[in-house]
Amino acid sequence: MTKSLPPEVVQFFSHYLVDKKTSYFWNNFSSCLFDVNVGVGQGSALSPILSVLYLLPFLHILEKHLKNLDLKISTLSFVDNGLSIS
Repeated sequence: MTKSLPPEVVQFFSHYLVDKKTSYFWNNFSSCLFDVNVGVGQGSALSPILSVLYLLPFLHILEKHLKNLDLKISTLSFVDNGLSIS
């Protein structure tokens, strides 16, 4: 059974990156502004939440397959990396 997200959530994310811009800094160099149409800004409070929402189905399927194969492997996932333990 597939569940859809509430319309308010869909609308929020459809407008989240509209008209966003970024620039790059390196030492004393600063680039011009670039349009941003993907990703979550560095340091955003949404980053860990979106990472979990995006990766959780994959990790659930992976653990299920590993269990079905009778492999003694566990996975740990953090915001910016993961770990497999056998």
